[in-house]
Amino acid sequence: MNNDTTRQTNLARRTVLRHGVVVSAVFGLGMTTATGQVAGARGELVEAIASRSGLSKADAKRALDGFTNATIESLRKGDRISLVGFGSFSISKRAARTGRNPKTDKEIQGNARDEVRFEADRELVAALDLIPGRGDERRLPGEKNSRGTDADHGDDGMVDEAETVLDANALARESGLSKSDAKRALDGIVEAMTGALSRDRRLSLVGFGSFSISKRSARTGRNPRTGKEIRSNAREEVRFKAGAELSKSVN
Repeated sequence: MNNDTTRQTNLARRTVLRHGVVVSAVFGLGMTTATGQVAGARGELVEAIASRSGLSKADAKRALDGFTNATIESLRKGDRISLVGFGSFSISKRAARTGRNPKTDKEIQGNARDEVRFEADRELVAALDLIPGRGDERRLPGEKNSRGTDADHGDDGMVDEAETVLDANALARESGLSKSDAKRALDGIVEAMTGALSRDRRLSLVGFGSFSISKRSARTGRNPRTGKEIRSNAREEVRFKAGAELSKSVN
């Protein structure tokens, strides 16, 4: 190979490498790994779990997958499932509703469906410093129902469900980790997800769902039994929106 050919080959290789770096930088958050997992936010969470638990990244990923799989399976059965120190997931029955298309003003019928609800544990609320009274005070809040959540949250009633606690034994069965590693993984998951919410005020797991911290304005309401007015302070709260795969699994 002569000098001109060698220079052209090297130039072509450098061009490909530069283009590859650009492509990786632009599409890095959407790249898939050999196992089909989406890189980016989930990968960062796996690294945080591994760092906090002392487990390998592979075991941390197995633990995170075990958590999401166990949660989905419990919700499919209609059970409530709790991750101690973080919060609990349950199913809310939403009745069929009639509304109007905002663009055409035509009446549309929404089908009845199951929705996933999340209630933050006191430990999570304390760790995020979500003190009642924060937020704006343009409106005044409604009362809380028997579960301690807002009566005006928008659902049509909760089902009475069995409760499952995701402990080390359950995670070990789901992930294949040893009981001791599963215990460390659980602590790592709680710490990593709490840390992500504290830092970014948002945490997304593709397909499973996203957590966010939102301000809830103060409101006023009435006790349906006594008719007395109830006033609550504005506050911040953790909200959860189920991802497409999770929503499909429970409906």
